[in-house]
Amino acid sequence: MAPFVIRPAQLPQDAPAIAAIDTSFASDQYWRVEHAGQSFRLELASRPAFTKAFGVYDLNRETRDWQDGYVAEEEGRICAFAAGGYQFWNRRYVLWHLYVAPECRRSGMGTALLLWILKQAQAKSAVSVWLETSNLNAPAIAWYRAHGFDFAGLDLALYDGSGHGDEVGVYLMRSFA
Repeated sequence: MAPFVIRPAQLPQDAPAIAAIDTSFASDQYWRVEHAGQSFRLELASRPAFTKAFGVYDLNRETRDWQDGYVAEEEGRICAFAAGGYQFWNRRYVLWHLYVAPECRRSGMGTALLLWILKQAQAKSAVSVWLETSNLNAPAIAWYRAHGFDFAGLDLALYDGSGHGDEVGVYLMRSFA
């Protein structure tokens, strides 16, 4: 692979290239949530192989939850995207998006973008970086945990609204303390 550069996303110009990133992942594992009484337990479990994609849904919105967007570009092609924003009330920086095109994965782009986000968070005096992903996205959870993130919470109703589906929101956090 050729060298890549990280730069601020230029919206709306970069929106079509960012939206074209294949955000899919494949896995045969997921984090099963066991709920008993007043406690929850996460357990890595097997399941039939599947593929899922998440879209970057807020690129063209006038109001977004994130303020900072960055791309990794290789030979003029946008291959990865990350976006986040600082929440002053709890001094938390929230990572809203981090996607790397499949053919660019394992190139260091994702790690470089994550390190860029961590640097932005620290520059804003954040005490932590917080993110949400699906319990079905075992590869991403493993990657974030390898980069210093710990489990921080669950939202049982995030994806289906009922709290009774297989897919739940998993929150991860990396503290600067």
